[in-house]
Amino acid sequence: MPDVSGGNPGSGLPDSADRPNESGRRAILWACLIATCMAAIESTIVATIVPTIVSDLGGFNLFTWVFAIYVLTQAVSIPVYGRLADLYGRKPVFFFGVCLFLTGTVLCGLAPGMPSLVLFRAVQGIGAGAIQPIAATILGDVYKPSERGRVQGLVSSVFGVSAVAGPSLGAFLVQHIGWRAVFWVNIPFGIAAIVMIGIFLREKVERHSHRIDWAGSVLLLVGVGCPMLALVQGGTLGSAAILGLISVGVLALGALYLNERSVSEPMLPLELWRNRVIVVGSLGNFTSGAMMLGVSAFLPTYIQGAMGREALVGGLVLGAMSMTWAPASFLAGRIMGRTSYRTVAILGALSLVAGCGILLALTPAGRGVLAAAVPIWLATHRAVEDLLGEASPDRLRADLMALL
Repeated sequence: MPDVSGGNPGSGLPDSADRPNESGRRAILWACLIATCMAAIESTIVATIVPTIVSDLGGFNLFTWVFAIYVLTQAVSIPVYGRLADLYGRKPVFFFGVCLFLTGTVLCGLAPGMPSLVLFRAVQGIGAGAIQPIAATILGDVYKPSERGRVQGLVSSVFGVSAVAGPSLGAFLVQHIGWRAVFWVNIPFGIAAIVMIGIFLREKVERHSHRIDWAGSVLLLVGVGCPMLALVQGGTLGSAAILGLISVGVLALGALYLNERSVSEPMLPLELWRNRVIVVGSLGNFTSGAMMLGVSAFLPTYIQGAMGREALVGGLVLGAMSMTWAPASFLAGRIMGRTSYRTVAILGALSLVAGCGILLALTPAGRGVLAAAVPIWLATHRAVEDLLGEASPDRLRADLMALL
C-alpha cells in the first residue's frame, strides 16, 4: 500500500511541488484517490468475471495469468517509476502511467482471445505501477507533514472500498451488460484524474542525478516469471520445458543478486536482507498475501463452476470477505498499542489458517463459504508492514515499502 510520506518509492525526495490553495489541494486529493482506486480495483473486479470470460474466449489453462501478470508487471515497474519521477517530475510520470493503464484497459475490453487478454493485462499492470506510488508521492508533496496522517487514512480506505466494491461491481456488470464493460468502466475516471492533476498541480521539477536499475527490473521479471510459467502451465508443458524455465529463473535470480551488489542504486538493496526481522517478516507477508490472493482468484470460479451459483453470488462472497478488512486494521492498531507487533501478526496468521481450513472442508453442496470470510480477511498485513517499517533504516524504508 503506498505511503503518503513525500518523496517517491525510490528515494526520499523533498517536496518539489508548489502547494496549491485548499480547493486545489482538494481536487488533487480527489484525483489521486480516484486514480488509486482505479488501479486497486483491477486486482479484485476481474475475479468474479473470469468464468464468463473463459466461456466466451476459451483458454481456461491461461486464466490464472489474468491475475498474475497484472500483479507481476505492476510490482516490477514500481521502482523504475520512482527513479523516473526524480528525473522528470511527478506529473509526466503520472500521466504516462494513467494513459498506459487506460490503453491496456481499452485493449482488454477488445481482446479477441485469452492470450491477447493476458498480454493487455500486462500493459495494464505496467501502467498501474506508476499510478499508486506516484499518486501517494504527489499527496506527500502538496500536504504538510502534520496533515499527511489524515491523507494516508483516506488513501488506505480506498483499498478497503476497492476490495469490497470490486467483486460486486464486476458481478453486476457481467450479469447486466457484459464482461467487456468491466474494463471500460475505468475510462472516464482515468480521464478525470488526468484532467484534475493537469489543471491543479503546478510542479517545479528539481532534477536529481539517479541511475535506473533497468537490468534489475528485467532480471526480477524473468526470475519470477519463468518459475511462475512452469508452475501455472506445468500440466501442458513437457518435463524439458519445465526444467528449462526453472533453470532460467534460477540463473536470472543469481544474476539479479550479482547485479544488485554492483549497481550504485539497486532496486532491491541487499542491506535489507541482512536484517533477520525483515527476512522473516517478508516471508510471512509473502505467504499470507499469496494465500489471500489465491482465495480471491479461485473462489469465485469455484462458486460459479463447481457450486453452480451466479456471478453475483461470487461477488457478494468476496465483498463479504473484504468488509472485515477495515475493522481488522483498526483492531490490529489497538492491539498493537497494548501488546506488540508479534502478537498481532500471530493472531492474523491464525485467522488466515482458520479461514482456509473452513474452505478446505467446503463441498460443492456446502453452504460454509461466508463462514470463511471473517477469519481470512482478519489476517491483516498491517502489523507486518509496521514492524518491517520500524526495523528498516530510514534511508531504505521507502524501498522496503515499495518491495512489499
